[in-house]
Amino acid sequence: MRNPHRILALGVFAAFALALAGAFAAPDRLANKARSAAPLLPAAHANPVDVSVEDTLRRGETLSQLLRRVRLAQAEAGALLSELQEYQDPRRMRPGSVISYRRSYTDGSVREMAFKLDADRMLSMHRNGDSWSGEVEQVPVRADTAILSGTVLTSLYAALLYGEGDVPRAERERVADLLADRVFAWQVDFSRDIRKGDIYRILYERDVRPDGTARAGRVLAVQFRINGRDYEAYRLASPDGSDDYFERDGESLRRAFLRAPLQFRRISSSFSLSRFHPILQRSRPHYGIDYSASAGTPVRAVGDGTVVSASRSAGYGNLIEIRHKNGYTTRYAHLRGFASGIRSGVRVKQEDVIGYVGMTGLATGPHLHYEFRHNGKPVDPNSIKQLSGDPVPSAQRAEFEALVDRQILALNLGSVPVLLADSRGSLPLRAGE
Repeated sequence: MRNPHRILALGVFAAFALALAGAFAAPDRLANKARSAAPLLPAAHANPVDVSVEDTLRRGETLSQLLRRVRLAQAEAGALLSELQEYQDPRRMRPGSVISYRRSYTDGSVREMAFKLDADRMLSMHRNGDSWSGEVEQVPVRADTAILSGTVLTSLYAALLYGEGDVPRAERERVADLLADRVFAWQVDFSRDIRKGDIYRILYERDVRPDGTARAGRVLAVQFRINGRDYEAYRLASPDGSDDYFERDGESLRRAFLRAPLQFRRISSSFSLSRFHPILQRSRPHYGIDYSASAGTPVRAVGDGTVVSASRSAGYGNLIEIRHKNGYTTRYAHLRGFASGIRSGVRVKQEDVIGYVGMTGLATGPHLHYEFRHNGKPVDPNSIKQLSGDPVPSAQRAEFEALVDRQILALNLGSVPVLLADSRGSLPLRAGE
């Protein structure tokens, strides 16, 4: 027979345990019940302060009309146009120009406007009550490198401008100008020396904009084979931050005289001891080179010197004569006029603008007649052996040699070798580079 007192004790214990378990479980049940019974609130969000919008200037539309379409009040539009005049003439904005602006989300008022001044500059206009203030910002760019290479069929300019690849025309033109007027200005006259079949390759920097467009920067390395002769140039930055170009052995490309007195060159007549004169209708010596160019094209002094004369001279028309070292003189004829300050006795530096192309004197069209003389006798500028500039400084010699190795390696990886010295394969990088 079971003990009734023991049975009662077990029952009391079981009841106590159930009560205790219920006490711990009750809060969870209550919380779940409360959550299921509470209504859901809509997702909270904040309205934007303003909204960005873009509009395009339509054909035949003025900027004032676009501002009215933007719903800019007349007084506000007038103040904006007045401030804009400080940076750009609104009347010169072309159809298709994109204007960005920010409009308030609450009242619709225009807070800011942005105009593209050119490929590299943006103008931000900020509203301050009824007035506007402008701020020019440079478009951010990233540095990149590219290679142009090929074979000349007619001229280097044509080869560069119409060569293979997707490099834009403006970028190719910039590279051509740098080659002619900065890198090889002392060695090569690109309007006379280049021949069909000449080959080239050029390594240069380019600045790439966020929209994918780019502009050519500095030329880093160039190799040419022109009429069977090798030319090369490698850029080196000097301690003062300026750039200069040197041959592979470290010799400077600078010379006492430029190869041409014009930046934009097209020769119509070269040095000759017998040329038929179109006005005099007879043959006579032509002691110089004629550069056909648009009237007003700036003419540069090919070397340092002193102006002997700047005056009218019969068939030469307006003529400038400059005396240089070692018995050399240069003449620049048929000029439309002289640059400011150019007169007898004035010292000039290489590349100084001294006058402007014209057709004074015995000339049938605008061109520059250029003469090179030594001890009073006319000579062909091509025959002059000139002293070069200073070579790579000894303190930068190791830096330059390592730089040349890297630049040639980059050329070899991206193009077919041009020079015999590079045709044996790519150069290895130096240890630690």
